[in-house]
Amino acid sequence: MEKIMEVLQSFNLKESDYNLYGKNIAKVNASNIKVNKKGKLILMTSINPTPAGEGKTTTAIGLSDGLNLIGKKTILALREPSMGPVFGRKGTATGGGESEVLPVEDINLHFTGDIHAITTANNLISATIDSEIYWKSKLNIDPSKVVWKRCLDLNDRALREIEISINKTIKRKEQFTITAASNIMTILSLSTNEKDLRNRLNEALVGYTFDGKEVFVKDLAIVGTLMVILKEAMKPNLVLTKYGTPSFIHCGPFANIATGTNSIISTNLGLTLGDYCVVESGFGSDLGFEKFMNVINYYNDLIPSCVVLVITLRALNLHKDFENDFKHLEQHLKHITSYNLNLVVAINVIDGDNDNQLKELKDWLSRKNYFYEVNEAYEKGASGAKKLAEKVNEVANMEFTFKKLINNNDPIDLKIEKVIKNFYYLENFKISETASAKINNLKNSKYKDYPICMVKSFSTIDGNDLKSDFYTMEVKDLEVNTGARFIVVYTNKVMSMPGLNKEPNSKRIDLVNDLVVGLK
Repeated sequence: MEKIMEVLQSFNLKESDYNLYGKNIAKVNASNIKVNKKGKLILMTSINPTPAGEGKTTTAIGLSDGLNLIGKKTILALREPSMGPVFGRKGTATGGGESEVLPVEDINLHFTGDIHAITTANNLISATIDSEIYWKSKLNIDPSKVVWKRCLDLNDRALREIEISINKTIKRKEQFTITAASNIMTILSLSTNEKDLRNRLNEALVGYTFDGKEVFVKDLAIVGTLMVILKEAMKPNLVLTKYGTPSFIHCGPFANIATGTNSIISTNLGLTLGDYCVVESGFGSDLGFEKFMNVINYYNDLIPSCVVLVITLRALNLHKDFENDFKHLEQHLKHITSYNLNLVVAINVIDGDNDNQLKELKDWLSRKNYFYEVNEAYEKGASGAKKLAEKVNEVANMEFTFKKLINNNDPIDLKIEKVIKNFYYLENFKISETASAKINNLKNSKYKDYPICMVKSFSTIDGNDLKSDFYTMEVKDLEVNTGARFIVVYTNKVMSMPGLNKEPNSKRIDLVNDLVVGLK
């Protein structure tokens, strides 16, 4: 309690600016604080991760601790963990070793109830849609043309496609997404303030009438209730790392099916209160980084002063980079340099790393003139990230001239082509008849200039998970998320509702003497 109070006081916040949630957590009312971004943004990304991840979160935490250690007032901004991956394959999302945000159990399980509020708001919309259909209201909603999906914060493959009965005669197909992939999650994460959230909720498309007219959330007359449900969820959650770095953990959209970055509100708050704000984008640079540059920055001025690409020898071996002259690594580096951004490679060392391979990697980076540094924060905490922090501080203060890849008024098919060719390195791809028809319809709509949010597998850079010699990426379908204000582009087979793996983490977690065990 004393530590978190010290941090709140260092921000010059009044008691009306925050609420305490126990001893280690506070919610900050960002609407009381004037956005005056003076800090520099540091964006964390990585190569395509192994199933265990690359340690992006661990490195982001360690780097933030290291920057504070060298005297730079640094705020960390992370996504909030979803209980789906916590109970599934990936586990916790709060770092590890000496590089953790605390309290681990609370953050990974329920936290301050934000995800529950998002789930409830999202499903109230679904319940209201079906009620309007049941009562045959003047909205005249066609049950076969409902586009709004229910959600749940768990991995549950059985709910991907179901049939629901509104009454004895009216049935309709329904889909569940995991809450992190829901419309309300992206709407809240992209909102800049309360007014913007209300506008986005009003504009969110839910379906069509029998004569083809659009039906929006505002037509359901529940936006006021949704604002009440999301009242506290709008406020960023403040916790501390083991070494006392202030950390805003707020919103958690996935990067393979959504934007993959914490809330705009928490990022702007971090940039207002700190010299640096360290932000993590999900999965590899082919997903989280791409969307940060082309979707997040479509509406926001959040160009990073430095991008940190996290790599491990474990993942480089998975991608056979020591046999292929680091081809996979170089593709990810090119993602960043194509925007003319400052770049530092963070080598996240793991116990048992091969010394000869580490030397080979360093030699290659030096020959190619990339800035790099080793991160040892997992074992050594802030001091283990000191050299990385010094390098990032140096590079973040170098001049650069940002270059855009996608223009706002590029046609939809050109936006798709630019991402596939420049991020997935595929010259040839196909667009299904369904997707092509929707692209043509959107070209003449009010949504034609929206950015595109690609849905793609995270394990390979091109989406070719089966490593097939006959692979061609297919753009399968599109849908417009009018509340988040982007066009979702589906490629190949990517599920917005994950399933549990054969031996999920939920079989190892327990409560012993009032302590949570097995969570890590």
